[in-house]
Amino acid sequence: MWHKLKSIAFHLSTYADLAPDLRLRRQVNQSLHTRPSLASEEWYDYFWRPRKISHEISTFVYTHLEQYSGLQVSRVLPSDRLDEDLKMTLVCWFDWNLTLCEDFQHCFAVDISDRLDINTLSTVEDFVLFLNHQLLLLKR
Repeated sequence: MWHKLKSIAFHLSTYADLAPDLRLRRQVNQSLHTRPSLASEEWYDYFWRPRKISHEISTFVYTHLEQYSGLQVSRVLPSDRLDEDLKMTLVCWFDWNLTLCEDFQHCFAVDISDRLDINTLSTVEDFVLFLNHQLLLLKR
């Protein structure tokens, strides 16, 4: 009986360590709330079209980044830093980057799991450029 209770307690504490910080997520969303909310098409036209980013990638990031983080991506800027500003490692599940690789492969038939090092990507722009580059490699 004690072994079972210890196991449950361990799993609960581990779960808390790996789960998103919902309080911090609310704080980040509050800080983003002062910015205008852009629809997916507006986000693409305003930030990514001028940078020659694929519409597919812009839509993918707009949709999936919000799913992983719970943040209002409609208010996110290319210059936002993934960890310092958006707190991605704290507001997402611990394995969000693995889910990203799976989703990317499902959407674009490109496996990025051996090339993605989220720690080398500083800003949202870096992140989007990386994903766009991976898609361009496929089209060559």
